[in-house]
Order: sequence, then C-alpha cells, then structure tokens
Amino acid sequence: MSGIAGFAGSVRAVVIGASGGIGAAVTHRLLADPGVTEVLALSRRPVAPAGKLRTGFLDLADESSIIDAAALAEAVDLVFIASGLLHQDAVQPEKSWRTLDPTAMARLFQVNAIGPALVAKHFLPRMPRHGRTVFAALSAKVGSIADNRLGGWYG
Repeated sequence: MSGIAGFAGSVRAVVIGASGGIGAAVTHRLLADPGVTEVLALSRRPVAPAGKLRTGFLDLADESSIIDAAALAEAVDLVFIASGLLHQDAVQPEKSWRTLDPTAMARLFQVNAIGPALVAKHFLPRMPRHGRTVFAALSAKVGSIADNRLGGWYG
C-alpha cells in the first residue's frame, strides 16, 4: 500500500473487532500503510500495542465501553467495524421461523445492528466535517437482504 486512496495527508484509523480474523488483517494492512499515522485497535480480547498501534477495549453490547473507547480517539479519519455475531453459546442461527427465540434475536440485534449504530453515535463526532472520512461496517453475507437464498438466520 502506498497510501489510502482519496485521503490527503495522514490518516488516523480505528478498527473495531481488531482481535478477529478480518479485523486483525485490516489492522495489519493499515499499519503497513505509510499514510496511516495511527491505528486504534479495539476489541473485547486484548491486542498488544506497538509502534503506531494503540489498543483498547470495546464491547458492542455495552454502550459505556463504546463511550470510553471513543474517548481514546481525539480525532479519527477512518472507522472500520469488523465485529459481528452469528452464534455464541445458546445463541444459534435460526434455520426456520419456527425456531425464533426472542432472547437470542435480541442478542444478535444488539451486536450486529445496535452496537454499530452506537459506534456511529460516539465516533462520528470525532471525525472531521471536511475532507475525506470513512465509516464502514462489515456484515456476513447471510445478513444480506439482496442475496439470502439460504433462508433462515433471521437474527
């Protein structure tokens, strides 16, 4: 990488879900970019800080942790959310509407929809109003409305 396309000057980036596979890969790629001056890697599992990498805790199901994490970023140009939940312990994907469980659905919505919205609430004010900024959130293909031929997995 020789600089992030469309950005002028130095870039301050935040990666949420930095301890997961996609988040770790994005973090690594950003750290290798000479146009990126700082990466704030946030996750529920610890990530070791080094060089231009700062780290912190963030849980998408806990707004106070999102507020605390946002306070670590004075200003940010790029926010990348690479966190999501398909299954965890008793929370399993529904293969049919007959197996819908309101508690499991609430957990899935909290992590996959409400959490990223709360990240926007607390991180967007830290992004410049002028110039290029990027706020991106990944979702599993199974979350696609346009391409969900598999059926099920409503949460």
